[in-house]
Amino acid sequence: MWQLLMSLALWLGAVGLGRAELTVAQQRGLQVALEEFHKHPPVQWAFKKTSMDNATETPFPAGTFVRLEFKLQQTSCRKKDWKKAECKIKPNGRKRKCLACIKLNAADKVLGRMVHCPIHTQSHRPLALAGG
Repeated sequence: MWQLLMSLALWLGAVGLGRAELTVAQQRGLQVALEEFHKHPPVQWAFKKTSMDNATETPFPAGTFVRLEFKLQQTSCRKKDWKKAECKIKPNGRKRKCLACIKLNAADKVLGRMVHCPIHTQSHRPLALAGG
């Protein structure tokens, strides 16, 4: 029985049913963040979200404050085509680690935004020096 439950849990995780979905405000915040990211002149290629590391929202008198931490990876498409479903992630494409803070009013109008997506690099272990 335990093996069956573990198999079911692994399958649900693989198909995405075990993960919490984004709220409407968080989805809107992600849309705004991706639009803002793709507006920047240095960005030449389309990027797609590969993971959502953290998503929170806080109500305030004028609406909702959304804070998102997520990762992006370069696709094979140019940035003008970033919304197209056929844009596939490049296996060795550049990666970005993003922090987005979006203020929305009650009608989902953007009151403020901050999107920061520096290049994400893997930390390398220092090489041991021979000799001594």
